[in-house]
Amino acid sequence: MKKILYFIAVCIGLLAACKKGDLVESTAYEKISPGDTKYAYLKILNLTPASPALTFYMDGNKFSSALSTLGTENAGYAYNGLFPDLGYATTSPGTHTLTAKIIPTAAADANLEIFSTIINPQAGKYYTVFTTGQYSTTTKKIPSSVMLEDVRPALDTTKVFLRVVNLYNGSPNLDITRDLATGTKMITNVAYGTASDWVEIPNIGPGVTPVVKTFINATGTTNTLIAAGVSLTFTKGRAYTLYMRGIVGNTTYPFSGTIYTTFY
Repeated sequence: MKKILYFIAVCIGLLAACKKGDLVESTAYEKISPGDTKYAYLKILNLTPASPALTFYMDGNKFSSALSTLGTENAGYAYNGLFPDLGYATTSPGTHTLTAKIIPTAAADANLEIFSTIINPQAGKYYTVFTTGQYSTTTKKIPSSVMLEDVRPALDTTKVFLRVVNLYNGSPNLDITRDLATGTKMITNVAYGTASDWVEIPNIGPGVTPVVKTFINATGTTNTLIAAGVSLTFTKGRAYTLYMRGIVGNTTYPFSGTIYTTFY
């Protein structure tokens, strides 16, 4: 009994010694400056229709995962899943093997590797890897990918920058217009599997978070892919990627245009 009481007394003494706010995080973290040449910087966007939920690996080591509140890896990056959702993950510069496996809690083909590609990111540079093509339950493979270098534009707190990536399977070349299908062209002639350069959105208007109505047309026409257009909300001082996804003529994976923050 004395031993138990002594233990309790010691605990009370330790708690009393730790004043509110005095708890100290002992883990050492490295502060990474933007463009630090010790690293290369990656985003991964799964744009393969019908893809199962995935975990990505770099040279066999887990690079991404999504956990439930219980710590189980029961989520992942399925079709339209972006990792990380803001900012970039880091890796060492040079040649790597990037692979993906179906998450371990999947009902079918758990832990099966369905994607593999060789990448060669350079020191201090930023990239996005897009998985592409269509997933086949017969071959159980993601057939292809596109890796783009993300060159940071000259950000300004009064401006918004935009680029377009066309990964809409079967897509014609695309134009992006402002306000109307017949409006001012902001970006033109983006072929499937390619990206436009950065453009500054003209006449962005007042306020910190302007909304811009955009139309996505087959190049050289006013044949818009979404009749009502797409209203995009931006934050000034950021650069955004607008990406096209889906499969032409497929009602399960119809055309869609989505934005994410690329730089801020």
